[in-house]
Amino acid sequence: MKLPALPLRLLLGLLAVASLLADVVVPPGGSDLAGESALKVHADPGHATVSQLEGGGWKIDVNRPDEARAFLAQVSLDCPAAALEPGETVLALIKGRAPAGSASIEAKLQLGGPPYTMAAPTTALELGTDLKEVPVVFRVTAAIEKGRGSLTLLCAGKLQTVEIASIRVFHYPAGTDTSGFPRIRRTYAGREADAPWRKAALDRIEKHRKADFSVRVRGADGEPLSNAKVTLTLRRHEFGFGAAVTAELMTAETEDARKYRELVDRLFSRVVFENDLKDFGWETGAAGKEEHKQRLDQAFGWLGRRKISVRGHYLMQVAVPPNLAEVTDSEAIRRHFLDTAQERIDFARDRVCEWDVINHPVAWSGADLLSKRPGLEKLDREIYGLAQRATSLPFFVNEDQIFRPGRQADETFAYLEALKRDGFRVDGLGNQAHFDESFLPSPEQLLAVTDRFAALAPRQAITEFDIVTQDDEELAADYTRDALIACFSHPAYTGFLLWGFWEGSHWKPEAASWNRDWSIRKRGEVLEEWLGRRWTTQVTLTTGKGGLLRWRGFPGHYQLEMGDKQQEFSVSKAIPAATVQMP
Repeated sequence: MKLPALPLRLLLGLLAVASLLADVVVPPGGSDLAGESALKVHADPGHATVSQLEGGGWKIDVNRPDEARAFLAQVSLDCPAAALEPGETVLALIKGRAPAGSASIEAKLQLGGPPYTMAAPTTALELGTDLKEVPVVFRVTAAIEKGRGSLTLLCAGKLQTVEIASIRVFHYPAGTDTSGFPRIRRTYAGREADAPWRKAALDRIEKHRKADFSVRVRGADGEPLSNAKVTLTLRRHEFGFGAAVTAELMTAETEDARKYRELVDRLFSRVVFENDLKDFGWETGAAGKEEHKQRLDQAFGWLGRRKISVRGHYLMQVAVPPNLAEVTDSEAIRRHFLDTAQERIDFARDRVCEWDVINHPVAWSGADLLSKRPGLEKLDREIYGLAQRATSLPFFVNEDQIFRPGRQADETFAYLEALKRDGFRVDGLGNQAHFDESFLPSPEQLLAVTDRFAALAPRQAITEFDIVTQDDEELAADYTRDALIACFSHPAYTGFLLWGFWEGSHWKPEAASWNRDWSIRKRGEVLEEWLGRRWTTQVTLTTGKGGLLRWRGFPGHYQLEMGDKQQEFSVSKAIPAATVQMP
C-alpha cells in the first residue's frame, strides 16, 4: 500500500529530531578504549537513588546534592584496552539527557581506583532534555597503565536527575590532528568587546597601578643637569609579570636557550623555578646535586643582574609528591622535608622575593595527603615554624582551583584560617589558576573570589596560570587577556605568572604561548601586546631647575638615556623619588 506523502513542515520536524538523536560520527584513526566494558553506577543512598533505563544505561536522581563530593553519585565505564600516555587524545561520546530540564555533571578520565589520579583535566558538561551524544575531547597529561583507566561521570553536585544511556570512548595516538573533532564550543561571561567590567578594570589600573614619580639628574661632577633632554623607559615592572623557568634553559649555551632568555629579559619582571627549588634532588648525596646548585647560582646571577625577581617554590607539598610516592617511613619523610627545607632557604637567601611554604595543602579529590599519615599530621606546621625562624621573607600558601566553587576553595580558606589561628604568619595566597575550557569563571567571578580571600591573605598572586582549550586558540587568548586585566586591576595582587611559556619546556605543551619553533600563538600575542606595549612607560622630557624630572607611570626599574649615556634607577609608590648621577 502506498503511504501518503508527509507535509513538508512535518518532514522537516522529523529530520530535526533525527539530527538531534543521531550519534556523533567518530573521527578515523582511533581505537575503542572500552572494549566489552559495561556501564557501572554508584550512588550513596543518602544522596541519590539509581534505576536502570529501558534498553540499558542508568538514571540517577540526586536528592541531597554535595558540590564538594560530586562523586557520591556517578556512572563510569572501564577503559582497559590501552595504556594512556601524555600527548595522546581520548574522545568520549556521552549519550544522556536531563528529563527535568537541565543537569550539570563532571567528566573525568582517570585511574579507575585509588588515588583516582586524573589522566587529563576535568570537563564540565550541561545536559538538556534531548537525548543526544555529547563529545568530550581529553588531551592526556598523565600516564595510566593499561587496564586501569576509567571514564567517570560525577553527578551529585546538584539537585537533579541525570540519564546516561551509553558512553563510547576512543583512543588516538600523540600527534593526531584534532581540529576537526566534534566538540562543545565554549565561551565565558564578560568576553564581549564592550564588557563593562573590562572598562572599569582598565580605569582602576590607570588610577591605582600608576603613580607620580620624580628623578633628579646629576652630572659626573655631582652638579644638577638642567635643560637636558632625557628619555625614561620602564625596564622592569615592580609588579611580578612572568613565568616558570628552568635553571637548565637559563644557563645552557644552545640557540633555544638563548631565545628563551631573550624573551624572559624582554617581557618578564618575575620568574619562578619550575622544579629546581623543590625538595627532590636536595637530599644529602643526591646525584648531580653540586652541579645543580652551580647551575642555580648562575641562573640567580643572570636574573639578579637584570633586576628580575624570583619566587621560591616550594618548601613542602602536602599532597604526596612523586619522589616520595614509594616512601612509607613517616620519620624519613619528616627528616627529608626538614633538612632540605633548611638547606634550600639557606641557599636561596634573599635571592628569592617570597616562598611558597606549603604547596597543595588541600589538593585534588582522592589525593594522598601526608597530613593523613600517622606522625605527619603537623609536619606542615613544623616546616612553617622552621621557615619563620630562618627568614623574614613573605610566606605564601599555594593551591589550585581557588576560583572554582566547592571543596578545594572552601578547604583552602579554612586552612588559611587555621594557620593564622595557630599563630603562623600568612602573608599571601598563591592561586595556581590552571584553567580548562570546561570551566572558565567570568572575570567578575575572579574579582569576587579575590575579595573573599583578601580578608585572610593581604597579598595574592596568580602563580601557575595556564589554559587548555580544544583547538580554540582565540578562546585561550581572550581568557588570558581578561584574566591578566582583572587580576592586575585588583590591589591584592602582586604577581601573575604563567606555568611555562615555550612548547619546548612546558608541562602542558598545548597551553604554551610560543610553539616549539618559537613561532607565536595568539595567547603569546596577548603577552606581547599588554606586557610589551600597553602596560609600559616611556617618556622623553627636559630636566628642569636642579635637574628635576617629573612623570606619571608604572613603578619599577627604569633606564634613563641622555645622548649616548645611560643610567638605571628604581622608583615605587613607597619611594617615588630617585637621584641618578650620569657616568
